[in-house]
Amino acid sequence: MMFNCMKYLMLVNFFMGTVVYSSDVDTQSAKKSLTFTQSVVVGGLVGAAEVALPGQMLSYAMNRAVEKKPFVLRNSYAGFVMNAGAQMPTVAVQTVVKTTLSEADGCDSHSLAKAAGVSYVAGVAGALVDTPANAVQLYMQNLDNAGKTTLQACRALGKRAFRGFSANAFCKEAPFAVGYQVLAGKCDELVGLYVGKGLVSAALGGTVAGVVTAVATQPGAVVRNKMQADVTGAKYPTTWHAFKKVVHEEGARALWRGLPQRGARVMVAVPLYTGYSGFLKQKLTE
Repeated sequence: MMFNCMKYLMLVNFFMGTVVYSSDVDTQSAKKSLTFTQSVVVGGLVGAAEVALPGQMLSYAMNRAVEKKPFVLRNSYAGFVMNAGAQMPTVAVQTVVKTTLSEADGCDSHSLAKAAGVSYVAGVAGALVDTPANAVQLYMQNLDNAGKTTLQACRALGKRAFRGFSANAFCKEAPFAVGYQVLAGKCDELVGLYVGKGLVSAALGGTVAGVVTAVATQPGAVVRNKMQADVTGAKYPTTWHAFKKVVHEEGARALWRGLPQRGARVMVAVPLYTGYSGFLKQKLTE
């Protein structure tokens, strides 16, 4: 079943690659840089668009899989406002960082390490917004809280909405930022050496980056969700304790529960971010 799911995701990502290629969104093709304000606007729009479709539904499916609860279609967009609201500043921050990095071209190992480091820090910063937003979303997706508003959810959680921040920041958001800002481009370049630069390299490169990013960051997403579901902290008091307890009680495979659902989102999001960003960048710098 997992293999069939991955084959489907590769086809989806190949289709998304056509968007990247046909829109001429390769970062090297856009010679002009965005201003800070333009970067914020582009990042915000891209983040909200990705959540609207298909991010929200896939995020909900992943959350339900981690909690081992059934998927309820009518509840799939619960917490959408909070999720989209969080993605806007998160991706905006990462877009500003990516724009800054593009000013310093170079393929040597030092430049790559610096780019990855800055992207990682940007991911951690984005987690300051993403962590409480996910907690609120989980709260609203719980059928016991059906009908609750975003404001009511925020008040009910309070500071506890930041539970799971370390797992989310250092094991999920930061590696994800590196994945789509640095790894995706390098995979495209590497594949291009063998098949030529274009549609195939963009699609295959994005697929490779998406798979690696999803697999590498899934444990952080699972542990974050586990900690946020344990609102009082009685079962998972710390991130390290949560990792150990999940593995001890459910086995190491539990750290990758929900990977097909979240993997679908990541594999679509990487080329989608690139496609949307490139298209908007072209329009703003023409």
